[in-house]
Amino acid sequence: MTLLTFPHRRNAVRVVLVLGSALAGVTSTVRPVGADQLSNERAKAQALAERIDQLGQQEAALGERYDQALMTLHQADADVAAAARALAQAQAGQLRTVSVLRQEAIAAYVGGGPQVALGAGAPLENIDQAMFRQELEQSVAAHEQDVLDQYRLSTALEGTAHLQLVAARNADAARLAQLEKARQQVQAAQDQVVAAEAQVKGQIATLVAEIRQQQLLAEQRAAAARLAAERAAAARAAAEAAARAAAEARAQAAAAARQRQAVHAQDVQIPATTAPASSPAAPPPAASSPAASSPAASSSSPPPSSSAAAIAVAAAESRVGDPYVWGAAGPGAFDCSGLIMWAWAQAGVYLPHYSGAQYAVTTHIPMSDLQPGDLVFPADPGQHVAMYVGNGEVVQAPYTGADVQIVPLTSFFVLASRVG
Repeated sequence: MTLLTFPHRRNAVRVVLVLGSALAGVTSTVRPVGADQLSNERAKAQALAERIDQLGQQEAALGERYDQALMTLHQADADVAAAARALAQAQAGQLRTVSVLRQEAIAAYVGGGPQVALGAGAPLENIDQAMFRQELEQSVAAHEQDVLDQYRLSTALEGTAHLQLVAARNADAARLAQLEKARQQVQAAQDQVVAAEAQVKGQIATLVAEIRQQQLLAEQRAAAARLAAERAAAARAAAEAAARAAAEARAQAAAAARQRQAVHAQDVQIPATTAPASSPAAPPPAASSPAASSPAASSSSPPPSSSAAAIAVAAAESRVGDPYVWGAAGPGAFDCSGLIMWAWAQAGVYLPHYSGAQYAVTTHIPMSDLQPGDLVFPADPGQHVAMYVGNGEVVQAPYTGADVQIVPLTSFFVLASRVG
């Protein structure tokens, strides 16, 4: 076996080091193709997500206006029904009055008129027949006309009120239809943005896969370089070990030859040499230090203001994952005020199905006094509502496409109220 001399080994080490440095430099300077494009696509996705959130808030506000308009329309329907009943009663009363007056006129004409009106029981033949009949007819006609005029006026007023309420009801229905049309337009815009977001996410996934493939190839090249360096180092270590073993063998042979020469020349006994056995002192046991223990951080929130609030919070949290649906109030789908109404109903408290009305019928409190179960609103409480659940979080039904969720309390909410 040919052994490497020291100069040869030194040159081999230099070559391996230079090769390793070159490979490391190449690996560190490689930038995956498409990284800039990936950054651009991620920026697009972020912008689209923000736009989806904006459209969602707009849809949620329209949803609350829809709930308000629906309440108004229901009241208008009730008012129209009451007015229709009043008009029917007025018309029936008018017909009854006309019938009674006609019967009285016929009886007066045939029987000679009411005797009390004449003051005494004088027979008809003792009075001028023509004059009496003329006066009687005029009196009955005037009385009948007065009564008819009163009922006609009442019927006309009821009819006018009915028409006005019908017109108001129709206006409310038209406003409700306009809100539904606006919601459909916002939903269509949101669907387009969601589709664009899905396309961008697909492109991101493709780019990530390509970049990951490039990274894997780079890692494989680096691993091959490391393996080559390790093999070179192992060969170098083996050569060095063989050289040391050969040197030791030569040294031992030279020592044996010198010893034989000394014995032969001087013919003396070679004293035995003993090397005192030495054993390394056992190292002192390592000092053990107690493991540091740190108390687990715990964030606690104030307890709910009442047992009813605790029930409402638990009910709202149990609906996480249910879909947002316009005008829905459970049990499997909700809009924002519908979720609050349903959750508090589980605690025996009944709120209206409109965020503005919920703010109006509850006790207003500072945001700094929030407790679980309290309601939070944006600057316009008629746009949205959520329930504070503690630990700086709220549960809400945000908008179509985003299910009931628990999210951090943000600066979007600036008003608060307490139920009960």
